[in-house]
Amino acid sequence: MKFSVTTVTCSVFVALTLTMAGSAMSVSPDAVASGKLLFEKQWTSGNPSLGHDGLGPLFNAASCADCHHQGGTGGSGDATRNAVTVGIEKLRITGGPIDDDVISNMVKLFHPGFIQPDGLMVNTLALHHHGGTPSFQQARELFLSASDAVYSNNGGPADAPEVRMAVMNPIHFKQEMGGFALEVNARVFSRNTPALFGSGLIDQVPDKLLKSQVNAQKRHPEISGRLATLPDGRIGKFGWRGNIATLLDFNDQACAAELGLKTKRKEQPLDPTLPHYRNPTVDIDDNGIRSLTAFVSALPTPTRMIPRESEHQANALRGEQQFAAVGCAICHVPQMGPAQGIYSDLLLHDMGPYLYDLNHAEPEIIRITPVTEVIQASSFAEVSTATGSYGGQTTAITLSTETRTTRTPSRPREFLFVAPSSISESMRIVPLGTKKLSDDANDPVLQKHARIHLQPTLFNQEWRTPPLWGLRDSAPYMHDGRAETVLEAIAMHDGEAAGTRDRFLSLPLPDRQAILAFLDTFVAQAPNPIDN
Repeated sequence: MKFSVTTVTCSVFVALTLTMAGSAMSVSPDAVASGKLLFEKQWTSGNPSLGHDGLGPLFNAASCADCHHQGGTGGSGDATRNAVTVGIEKLRITGGPIDDDVISNMVKLFHPGFIQPDGLMVNTLALHHHGGTPSFQQARELFLSASDAVYSNNGGPADAPEVRMAVMNPIHFKQEMGGFALEVNARVFSRNTPALFGSGLIDQVPDKLLKSQVNAQKRHPEISGRLATLPDGRIGKFGWRGNIATLLDFNDQACAAELGLKTKRKEQPLDPTLPHYRNPTVDIDDNGIRSLTAFVSALPTPTRMIPRESEHQANALRGEQQFAAVGCAICHVPQMGPAQGIYSDLLLHDMGPYLYDLNHAEPEIIRITPVTEVIQASSFAEVSTATGSYGGQTTAITLSTETRTTRTPSRPREFLFVAPSSISESMRIVPLGTKKLSDDANDPVLQKHARIHLQPTLFNQEWRTPPLWGLRDSAPYMHDGRAETVLEAIAMHDGEAAGTRDRFLSLPLPDRQAILAFLDTFVAQAPNPIDN
């Protein structure tokens, strides 16, 4: 039986309309102070009948500072604060004639959260740490226990070894119902809390500088970073997949996804066991998002702590030279415009099959062509989209068009879905919106589309180069915190970075120790941008 794989995005061509003028530190002290209060606020749930519902109903923490705390407010988080998702790698249904209704009902046996409110089936699901009905909580515990890893009371894996345990142990699920049999292979993934220090400077890195890095790496025999281009043409710079364009967008997304706070643009995650519940209004307004962004933008930029002893200074300097010599600085670029000392190119890189996650990167967009057509108002239809677990894209699970045609003599008796390793389409048409040509509801409307041309990449294993500033105070390492130490993180590099990793591991022990001594000079600044 054939199946189709469609990549869908959460908010097609809806950009955040908030603005912040000037440099990272040009915001007013009042805005920073207000943002600090919001960042450290312990949110609580409210009664939706009296207005908004506050925290939740699904959430990972009650405060931004609960997760962003290492090295000071705004820092990274340990593994216990990891956001957790489950992804379907393979799904098979057998039995009588199969249609979309059968698939939907069978997938619900695994977890109803894989069915979006509009009926679209997707292959990733966020398992929020807190909130939800007893039924949702029970399903969450069953998933986590099936991964054989130990989880903390905070909701994330207990430590780096438990992160590795979870991702290495697939979940196998089998169940029968009404003459049909379901088999699912799934896996639990997680994302470590990133440090926010220096984010205001990252926000100012110009697109042309990112493009120049791409062009420079085209000449490299091993490294080939690419832009994380979003469907609206903007370039992503934030998030482990680089799928968020600005710091404002990042905070907007985090409020909804992590705290369950509805914003003007982002819906809060819904409890799939209460599919008809809706928050009547926003939990945090645009002024709140601006203030949060002002505070995060004003967080101190990490610095270097150079050893005082001349011998240790010389060793760290030698390590810096070796760091560049083996090729680390090709991706971990020391300077990116205003972000001095960032040690990142902010590009996506293929890190190899062992670092894959089904919450994939944005497909590579090579060209966007605007298209406009006049259509009858009655023929206009809304296009369903789905929210990925981290604000990016996710993969839909559907019957192929061929199985729906009247030429097909009978419905298939087997359905097989295998999560794609890359995009299967070379072009996608994305709606941009409609405009009335007159006040008459029956008159034609102007409909705008974008023709997006795509290039296949192994998007499950592509990651944005993480900045190294503040490295010493941001353990554990890698996108999911699977590495307890910097040395472990280096050894886990693969894909494009395999050659660089091997050159490092081939160095004499004193040279390897010198590189680690150099990396140990990257510390986070603990003070807040304003005093209490």
